[in-house]
Amino acid sequence: MRRYNRAGVLAAIIFIFCQVYAQNNETLTRDEVTVIKKKLVSALDALGKPPAGYGMERESFSLPTDAYKPQGGSRYSPIYGSATREFGSEKATESANKDFEKEYQKKMLEAQAKGDYEAMAKLGQEMQKKASEMQLKAVDAKKEPINVNVNLNSNPGATIDPDAVVFEKAGVIALRTTSDPTSEKGDIHVYFDPVSLKETKQLSKVDLKQPEGGVTKRTTVLSITIHMSGPTKEIEGWAKRIETGKVLAQIDGAR
Repeated sequence: MRRYNRAGVLAAIIFIFCQVYAQNNETLTRDEVTVIKKKLVSALDALGKPPAGYGMERESFSLPTDAYKPQGGSRYSPIYGSATREFGSEKATESANKDFEKEYQKKMLEAQAKGDYEAMAKLGQEMQKKASEMQLKAVDAKKEPINVNVNLNSNPGATIDPDAVVFEKAGVIALRTTSDPTSEKGDIHVYFDPVSLKETKQLSKVDLKQPEGGVTKRTTVLSITIHMSGPTKEIEGWAKRIETGKVLAQIDGAR
């Protein structure tokens, strides 16, 4: 009998918890999710073109579907969302190969239409030589991939090592986080928050604070973090070219 009562009490607790949880979570509308995705895309596009020899090979998004409101509260916890792009040299090589094939195919058809068999034989030899050169060049030019990740309203936190600052300006600071200074690969985190990072030179740590009482709008974005990983020289140069104003424009002023 006692076992039955305990099981019943446990079931009741679980039921109540599920009811409370359901009440605290509100499903976002399609338009609200669109707002979040547009902010992620805009932040990614603010990076501009990747370093020479790189092309985007993969892209993925982690979009929110619900907004959380603390029990008894009228405001919302800041929403989360992220996006990732991977850059490499493979697609850039594929594109060059396709252009090469089209160019020689056109020349071969023109020679064939004229019945110029000598030109066709010469083109065949040139194509073989050029193809071998391009394959060798592709092997030499193969680059380590670069991964870029954008997060909304995250607060990973970081100590600001003066020697690790890549660049800083009002509302923005970029930190190098390579653990091995002799390594050719590393990481850079670029933090955007016009409030918490208003005076970066006065700070000893990154702390993208969020309002304790929450926010009034379900799609409010208070901070953005861009994480770049790959060859140190490439990502540092790229980070410095970010159009920071475009990223800051995705952050909502009201808190």
